[in-house]
Amino acid sequence: MFRQPALTRVTGHTLRPGGLILTQRAVDFCGFDPGDLILDAGAGYGTTARYLSDLYGLQVVGTDLDVNKTINRANDGRAKSVLANGHIAKGTKTFDFVQSRIPAFPFKSDRFDGIFCECVLSLIPDKQACLAEFFRMLKPNGQLVLTDLFIPEKYRYQGFSTDPPLSCLDGALSIVDLITAVEAAGFTITLMEGHTRFLKQLAGQIVFEHGSLDNFWKHLSGSGGDSQAALACRTGTLKPGYGLFIASKYE
Repeated sequence: MFRQPALTRVTGHTLRPGGLILTQRAVDFCGFDPGDLILDAGAGYGTTARYLSDLYGLQVVGTDLDVNKTINRANDGRAKSVLANGHIAKGTKTFDFVQSRIPAFPFKSDRFDGIFCECVLSLIPDKQACLAEFFRMLKPNGQLVLTDLFIPEKYRYQGFSTDPPLSCLDGALSIVDLITAVEAAGFTITLMEGHTRFLKQLAGQIVFEHGSLDNFWKHLSGSGGDSQAALACRTGTLKPGYGLFIASKYE
């Protein structure tokens, strides 16, 4: 679904509701220091990596399946190779990208001060393995930032999800299931905030751009527009939410 013109015309290159607003909120809450090492898991166009580097002075490495497109959008010539034998080399050029499939990360344990996973976890078939890898790669007291869709509890047992997920909507967890998965990986949740207003705002922008949500889904080739979850959402049977979740790897 992501990177398709029908979506990027509305979201821009952040590819998610609210753009960078929740990214900023997360940095302010976590209190990262300049020079801290951050992983952007599922970097997309590299917008978050560039933002964290330019505005906060953080050292950032992003991973994505199509790293060439990520570099073409985000790299202005300042980036350099940061991966060497599983270690991140710090330097004056503070962001770069590594091609990798989540959760097959090529990084050593206890490497990162923070991990950002924005609108990505819902797309991962094995979420528990992904969260376990996040825990492994974070330093003690490191922080995990998640933003994603969630399914309200009253829809929890409706069977809308698909495996593998066809879209963020198809792979979204309920709040209870998300909390359970994060804590089962060893994390302590320190912040949960609902930001469904950004999802509603995005839906309004989609209607304005495409005329209707149905027209929008029709323009998304091969993205799960006819899945049970998508059809339920289009008919109003399913009303997903959107939230920010921060968890710590306490010693």
